[in-house]
Amino acid sequence: MEIGIWIGVVLGVLSTACYSAAAVAQRRLAVALPAPLTGGRPLARLLRHPLWWTSAGLNAGRAGLQVGALAFAPLTVVQPLGVLVLVFGLPWSARLGGRRVTPREWRGAVLTVLALALLLWAAVTGGRSRPMEAWTALAVVVGTLVLISGLAWAAGRVPSPGLRSCLLGAGAGIAFGVASATTKTAVAVAAADGAAFLLHPAACGTAAVAVLGLLLAQAAYQGMELGAPLGVTAVANPVAASVVGIAFMGESYTAGWTGIGVAVLCGLLAAYGIALMSVPDERAPARGGGPRGGARERCPS
Repeated sequence: MEIGIWIGVVLGVLSTACYSAAAVAQRRLAVALPAPLTGGRPLARLLRHPLWWTSAGLNAGRAGLQVGALAFAPLTVVQPLGVLVLVFGLPWSARLGGRRVTPREWRGAVLTVLALALLLWAAVTGGRSRPMEAWTALAVVVGTLVLISGLAWAAGRVPSPGLRSCLLGAGAGIAFGVASATTKTAVAVAAADGAAFLLHPAACGTAAVAVLGLLLAQAAYQGMELGAPLGVTAVANPVAASVVGIAFMGESYTAGWTGIGVAVLCGLLAAYGIALMSVPDERAPARGGGPRGGARERCPS
């Protein structure tokens, strides 16, 4: 790879470290405020809690580092690095929670990291990319908001805490991935047009998509340990970014159909790894208000 892409990779890893710290803060916040975020009162308590603003600040730092990474490297290289949140966040969260990461969770994390490493290997190695046109960016932002709102609606109507967490985590990952694509477009437009970029749909839509993704991620941690929802988010993020990059920004996979086959294999491997990491938080109340039983919920693979 070119030196500029390596700089992008380094900035991407630093961004992932910030994201891991933010995820751990959100997980601790979910333990402190276990009520589902389905009403105005729980949401108001959430916004008053210092951990929420800590996680928001860390996510802002993550976003800044990612902007730098995307200035040097394409989406299909930067986004798969997000899987490192499992390496950083899983043991950190478990230690703060007073428990050890189980061998089952480690196997799931290793499989998920391996899947995303293969996806990074298959990704494009050149920096060629073009910003989205204004109408294209608007369609991507609106379509994303509709999609993740639909996932949130579906998550609120499933009885399984594991499935609910996976749907919310998927919505958060899609939001973060698309926000990365719109950020890359906004940076390119800013370089070309100056302050006028603020009127571009990519700049206006990034904040809306990213904030909604942050709320979905917080909701995904309610009642679950960090592994499964974070794993779903880590997989959905590069997939969504790659879809937007390839479909609308001129990026591609170097391996052609072979790369597509590798991507499908990565998805299956990651799904199994996420299933292994799906451990409910037995301290959190069930959706019906009673205590959780000892059964472990798993995200469907």
